[in-house]
Amino acid sequence: MAKYADIAVKGSVENIQNLALQAFTSNGFTIQWDGPTKGKAEKGSKGANILLGAMAQHHTVTFEIYPATEGGTLRLIKVGSGAAGGLLGMRKVNKQFDQLTDTLSTWFKQQGLLLNVKKE
Repeated sequence: MAKYADIAVKGSVENIQNLALQAFTSNGFTIQWDGPTKGKAEKGSKGANILLGAMAQHHTVTFEIYPATEGGTLRLIKVGSGAAGGLLGMRKVNKQFDQLTDTLSTWFKQQGLLLNVKKE
Protein backbone atom coordinates (compact mmCIF):
# COMPACT_ATOMS: atom_id res chain seq x y z
CA MET A 1 0.00 0.00 0.00
CA ALA A 2 2.07 2.87 -1.31
CA LYS A 3 1.43 6.32 0.11
CA TYR A 4 3.28 8.01 -2.71
CA ALA A 5 5.04 7.25 -5.97
CA ASP A 6 8.01 9.04 -7.53
CA ILE A 7 8.20 9.01 -11.32
CA ALA A 8 11.62 10.25 -12.44
CA VAL A 9 11.71 11.58 -15.98
CA LYS A 10 14.01 13.39 -18.39
CA GLY A 11 13.19 16.88 -19.62
CA SER A 12 12.46 20.34 -18.34
CA VAL A 13 10.02 21.06 -15.52
CA GLU A 14 7.77 22.77 -18.08
CA ASN A 15 7.75 19.63 -20.25
CA ILE A 16 6.95 17.46 -17.22
CA GLN A 17 4.09 19.84 -16.32
CA ASN A 18 2.63 19.64 -19.83
CA LEU A 19 2.95 15.87 -20.10
CA ALA A 20 1.48 15.32 -16.62
CA LEU A 21 -1.45 17.58 -17.50
CA GLN A 22 -2.06 15.64 -20.73
CA ALA A 23 -1.82 12.29 -18.95
CA PHE A 24 -4.20 13.29 -16.14
CA THR A 25 -6.81 14.89 -18.41
CA SER A 26 -6.76 12.04 -20.92
CA ASN A 27 -7.61 9.72 -18.00
CA GLY A 28 -10.60 11.81 -16.92
CA PHE A 29 -8.98 13.85 -14.15
CA THR A 30 -9.42 17.56 -13.62
CA ILE A 31 -6.36 19.47 -12.47
CA GLN A 32 -6.12 22.32 -9.99
CA TRP A 33 -2.66 23.89 -9.89
CA ASP A 34 -1.53 25.28 -6.51
CA GLY A 35 1.63 26.75 -8.02
CA PRO A 36 3.94 26.11 -10.95
CA THR A 37 5.08 22.71 -9.65
CA LYS A 38 2.27 21.38 -7.46
CA GLY A 39 -1.39 20.67 -7.67
CA LYS A 40 -4.26 18.25 -7.26
CA ALA A 41 -5.84 15.82 -9.72
CA GLU A 42 -9.41 14.72 -9.08
CA LYS A 43 -11.80 12.32 -10.78
CA GLY A 44 -15.38 11.41 -9.96
CA SER A 45 -17.91 12.73 -7.46
CA LYS A 46 -17.03 13.21 -3.81
CA GLY A 47 -20.72 13.52 -2.87
CA ALA A 48 -21.66 10.28 -4.58
CA ASN A 49 -18.70 8.58 -2.94
CA ILE A 50 -19.93 9.67 0.50
CA LEU A 51 -23.49 8.51 -0.23
CA LEU A 52 -22.66 5.28 -2.04
CA GLY A 53 -19.31 4.38 -0.49
CA ALA A 54 -17.20 1.96 -2.51
CA MET A 55 -19.86 1.77 -5.25
CA ALA A 56 -19.11 5.33 -6.47
CA GLN A 57 -15.80 6.49 -7.84
CA HIS A 58 -13.95 9.47 -6.45
CA HIS A 59 -10.20 9.58 -6.70
CA THR A 60 -7.89 12.39 -5.65
CA VAL A 61 -4.12 12.63 -5.75
CA THR A 62 -1.87 15.56 -5.06
CA PHE A 63 1.30 15.91 -7.04
CA GLU A 64 4.52 17.89 -7.05
CA ILE A 65 7.34 18.19 -9.55
CA TYR A 66 10.86 18.27 -8.13
CA PRO A 67 13.59 19.52 -10.51
CA ALA A 68 16.69 17.32 -10.80
CA THR A 69 19.91 17.25 -12.79
CA GLU A 70 18.61 15.07 -15.63
CA GLY A 71 15.02 16.31 -15.55
CA GLY A 72 12.71 15.97 -12.58
CA THR A 73 10.55 13.78 -10.43
CA LEU A 74 6.77 13.79 -10.49
CA ARG A 75 5.62 12.75 -7.01
CA LEU A 76 2.07 11.42 -6.75
CA ILE A 77 0.65 11.42 -3.22
CA LYS A 78 -2.41 9.34 -2.37
CA VAL A 79 -5.15 11.39 -0.72
CA GLY A 80 -7.47 9.50 1.62
CA SER A 81 -7.51 5.86 2.58
CA GLY A 82 -10.96 4.89 1.31
CA ALA A 83 -11.92 3.86 4.85
CA ALA A 84 -15.37 5.44 4.43
CA GLY A 85 -16.10 2.66 1.92
CA GLY A 86 -14.93 -0.05 4.32
CA LEU A 87 -12.40 -2.70 3.37
CA LEU A 88 -13.64 -2.69 -0.23
CA GLY A 89 -13.20 1.09 -0.39
CA MET A 90 -9.64 0.90 0.95
CA ARG A 91 -8.72 -1.78 -1.59
CA LYS A 92 -10.26 0.27 -4.38
CA VAL A 93 -8.30 3.42 -3.43
CA ASN A 94 -5.03 1.47 -3.34
CA LYS A 95 -5.80 -0.21 -6.67
CA GLN A 96 -6.72 3.13 -8.29
CA PHE A 97 -3.51 4.73 -7.03
CA ASP A 98 -1.41 1.86 -8.40
CA GLN A 99 -3.22 2.03 -11.74
CA LEU A 100 -2.73 5.79 -11.98
CA THR A 101 0.97 5.43 -11.18
CA ASP A 102 1.30 2.73 -13.85
CA THR A 103 -0.64 4.80 -16.39
CA LEU A 104 1.50 7.91 -15.87
CA SER A 105 4.70 5.84 -15.92
CA THR A 106 3.63 4.26 -19.21
CA TRP A 107 2.76 7.71 -20.60
CA PHE A 108 6.28 9.00 -19.87
CA LYS A 109 7.84 5.74 -21.13
CA GLN A 110 6.02 6.09 -24.46
CA GLN A 111 7.52 9.56 -24.78
CA GLY A 112 10.98 8.06 -24.17
CA LEU A 113 11.40 10.11 -20.99
CA LEU A 114 10.94 7.65 -18.11
CA LEU A 115 14.01 7.11 -15.92
CA ASN A 116 12.48 5.08 -13.06
CA VAL A 117 9.51 4.63 -10.75
CA LYS A 118 9.62 4.20 -6.99
CA LYS A 119 6.61 3.50 -4.77
CA GLU A 120 6.80 4.06 -1.04
